[in-house]
Amino acid sequence: MSISGGFHVEICGWNNTLEREALVAVREEVFVREQRVPRDMEIDEDDPRSLHALARADAGAPIGTGRLSPEGKVARMAVLREWRGRGVGAALLTALLDQARARGIREVRLHAQQDAVDFYLAHGFEAEGEPFEEAGIPHVLMRRTLEPHEPLERQPPPPPPEPMALRAATREELIAVTLTLLTGARHAMCVLVREIHPQLLDDTACLVQIRRIAISGRGASIRILTQDIARALEDGNRVFDLAQRLPSVFEIRRPVEDADREYPSAFMCVDTGGYLFRPVDREMAAVGSTHAPGRHKELMDYFEEVWARSEPWPELRTLGI
Repeated sequence: MSISGGFHVEICGWNNTLEREALVAVREEVFVREQRVPRDMEIDEDDPRSLHALARADAGAPIGTGRLSPEGKVARMAVLREWRGRGVGAALLTALLDQARARGIREVRLHAQQDAVDFYLAHGFEAEGEPFEEAGIPHVLMRRTLEPHEPLERQPPPPPPEPMALRAATREELIAVTLTLLTGARHAMCVLVREIHPQLLDDTACLVQIRRIAISGRGASIRILTQDIARALEDGNRVFDLAQRLPSVFEIRRPVEDADREYPSAFMCVDTGGYLFRPVDREMAAVGSTHAPGRHKELMDYFEEVWARSEPWPELRTLGI
C-alpha cells in the first residue's frame, strides 16, 4: 500500500529474515531503547504466528510496525520518533484492520498504552475496564467490532476465449508470444526466471501491457522471482522504472535455497489461466497456451512454494521496490 507522504506499508512475515530484521530494528528502537521494555519481553511466541505490517520510508528504511494475531489481537504498534504525527500509525492500523476483515475476523482487541488511547478512540475502538500495567507501562484494553467489506459490484468476467497454443524458437517469436499472453491477462502475473534481461520484460509493447495490468485496480499484482538482477540494474531495465512508480503492485524476490536456484527453466503465468514455459532458461524456445488450467496450476503451485521461501532483493530497497 503506497501512501502519499513519503512512506508505504507492506504486509510481511516473521519467517523472512530480511523482513524480520526490519521489524525488530523499529521495535528495539521504540520499545527497548526509548520505552525501556526488557528485550526478552519484546519478542514473544506470538511473533512467528502473527501477520506483520511494516512501514518503510520511500528510500526503503523501516519506520513503523504492527502485528495481527490469528485471534484478532493487534500489538507491537510502533513508529520511529521522527516519523510520528505524519500518518504512519494510522496507515499501519488501517492495513492490519483490512487484513483482519479479509480473514473473517469480526472483532479486534489491543492493549493500548495509556497515552495512545485517544488515537485508538479516533479509529473506532472502545476502552474497556480499568488501566493495568504491562512491561511497567500503563495500558488499557480496547476493542473494535469490524464490519465486513462491502462486496464490489462487478460484472461477471467474460468466458475465456478459445485457447491458443503459444510456441517460440527465436527472440522475436518469444517477444510476440509473451505479448499475446500478457494481452489476455486481467489483474495479475507471475514470472520465474534466472535473470531479468531485455528479452523478458523490456520490450515496449510488453511494458504497455504490464502497466495495464499494474493499474487495473484493486487486487493488481505482479510478482517476479529472479536469481540475477545485476545486468538489469546496470543497463537500466524499464520494468524497474515501472515498479518504482507502482511499488504497492510489484514484488521482486530472489530464491535462496540451492534446489530452487538450480531450477533450469523459466515461466510466466497470468490470472486467466495462461502460461509460457521455457524448458531451458537461457534459450528462446518456449511453449504455452493462453488458457490451460491444469498446466497453469502446476506451475503456480511450484511458484508459490519457491515464493514462500524466497526473500526480497536488498538492492531494490534503495529504489523503493
